[in-house]
Amino acid sequence: MAYHLTPRLSPAVVLRFYRGIRVTDFQMPGLHRLVRDLSVNAGITNVPEVWILPSSRSIAFVTGDRRSSAIALSRGILETLESDEMAGVVAHELSHIAHNDGRIMWFSEITVKMVNVLSIIGQLMVLINLPSIFAGERELSLVLLAVVVAAPVVALLLQLHLLRTREFAADTGSAELIGSPRPLIKALRKLEGGRSPLFMRWVAGRREQRGHTLLRTHPPVRERICRLKRLESDPRWQRTYTPVTEQELVEMLLPGHGTEVVVVRGERE
Repeated sequence: MAYHLTPRLSPAVVLRFYRGIRVTDFQMPGLHRLVRDLSVNAGITNVPEVWILPSSRSIAFVTGDRRSSAIALSRGILETLESDEMAGVVAHELSHIAHNDGRIMWFSEITVKMVNVLSIIGQLMVLINLPSIFAGERELSLVLLAVVVAAPVVALLLQLHLLRTREFAADTGSAELIGSPRPLIKALRKLEGGRSPLFMRWVAGRREQRGHTLLRTHPPVRERICRLKRLESDPRWQRTYTPVTEQELVEMLLPGHGTEVVVVRGERE
């Protein structure tokens, strides 16, 4: 019940917060075709809108669910990745939509907040009843107190584990959608080498996180690449994906000017 009551935010509301610009099929046909083809492969009936972020950083993320969604790509990532690498990244993001990861992440966030609130209430009740406890009128269960104090930490660790699990699932989904894990492997290597972020959180890009793996929202890039390499040894993944024509690729990767979307079309004879 709580999962179905999780609020739905309009993708446009989220992306306008990041100064995103929605682009049409006419403005960037190559990118739209890529998203449309992969959406069909993923079984997403409502094709996500395409938004461009005016940032030189390499950022890619999705927002929304299967009913209404959008994929956001920064100018930095469009200029950094090649066509097959971009296909791997887009397939990864669309896998999040296909798996309804946005709803799952919202639900996990709300659950953690509720546990925190209940923990605070429990600790306040203990403080209020301290005089009675010291007077011997009431007993304090140390086990219950430990549960109240530890619950927020446990909930947070479980949430982070869930987020990392969904990332691994999206990586596998990318390989399934385009028929090979190689494009995403190449993209991850390139972005890691440039120390650029790739969907470090589901609604925003962040730099590669440091510290213990248990405290990360995303798995280490090297671990993701190792898992994808295991898939690469499977014969069924020995395929390539070429979703766009050469002209559409030029239009898709053409650097823009300012925040306007610029497309150059060759004249036909």
